[in-house]
Amino acid sequence: MKKLFYTALFVLASYTGFSQDAASMKAGAQTLIDKTVAKDYNALLDMTYPKLFTLAPREAVLESLKSTFDGNQGFKIVMLPAAPNFVFGEIKKIGNQSFAVINHDNALQVIWDEPIPAAEVENYVGLFKTNMKTDDVTYDAAKKTMNIKAKAKMVAVADETTKNKWTYLTYSDQMFAVLFDENIKKQLGL
Repeated sequence: MKKLFYTALFVLASYTGFSQDAASMKAGAQTLIDKTVAKDYNALLDMTYPKLFTLAPREAVLESLKSTFDGNQGFKIVMLPAAPNFVFGEIKKIGNQSFAVINHDNALQVIWDEPIPAAEVENYVGLFKTNMKTDDVTYDAAKKTMNIKAKAKMVAVADETTKNKWTYLTYSDQMFAVLFDENIKKQLGL
């Protein structure tokens, strides 16, 4: 009887630990979206998987965020507040790391300094549709804005470099391949 009690206690503790782990990962994903909309760049970088900064120094990534969102070469990007409709993948332990793939919706607006010439609008719309893999791209000539709704993917990562706290990466094949081996990509179904 005592053995059964301890087994049940262990299973319950394991389940509770997993639930809290999943809950903190989900809460962090929402916080990341909120910080993106708020343009809280330093908070975003604090939540970013730290090995990214071995590819580019934190200051360079910060400057890239600022130039993308605050205006650069004729446009700026605004992340719009919208329900992310998260779809959380299962948490997978691979070696000493934990991962979860998170799919979500993004709504953003590109605000141009100058209107796009009418003859080029369809080319721009097509370019955004192709690059962002979406059909939901519209141009408002009066407001000089491109409105885009697209599916996006991020990967939550917890390991010794993050003190086993969840951090996040916007998924791209190129970046993921540099930071992680092919086996991890395959196990996550990416």
